[in-house]
Amino acid sequence: MNAILDSVQFSDTLGPEEVGRISSALLTEPLWNLHPAEEYQALVEALRSNEELDTLIRTRYSESELRRFLSSIVAELDHRRPWPEPPFRELPVSGWTRFSDADPIARIDLAWPAIQGPVRRMLRKPVGESRYWLLLQLRSGTEIALVWPGWPGESATALLSTDLATPIQDIVGEVVNSTALDPKFISIIDR
Repeated sequence: MNAILDSVQFSDTLGPEEVGRISSALLTEPLWNLHPAEEYQALVEALRSNEELDTLIRTRYSESELRRFLSSIVAELDHRRPWPEPPFRELPVSGWTRFSDADPIARIDLAWPAIQGPVRRMLRKPVGESRYWLLLQLRSGTEIALVWPGWPGESATALLSTDLATPIQDIVGEVVNSTALDPKFISIIDR
């Protein structure tokens, strides 16, 4: 809720364009690690509550304007059913050890700060580990890990997968299609 309010706090109006923009974002780029159904349910519950909605962001809009706007988003989300499955789901970083023996399948010639924007997720340093990790489950079900640094003394990120059945080109292709990573920075490493 606060993320939505934050993204519209400087909007001139909370009209149909904003409803469409926010609804599209909730379905194609879910907040944090939420599924669209969880985002939808959070909005429904917030609207059902008798509590003030804008206690943190403090937009210039009245409570009734915000409730109308959020109700319009809920209606738009209902209209767009069935919702597309998000391109990936973030997995808990605590599972990084499942990938610790996996060989890289691709090299991404970007450091971790430059990876986070195109992937729309943060790499994190697990307890007891010296490198930064991001674990994802792609829409296909394939689980991958991005780890930085991928190689000692280098600033490249390694793409790992424990999926030995799917061709590497297919996994890398799905990663490219699921993110805004530029393929020119990605080199496939054959197994």
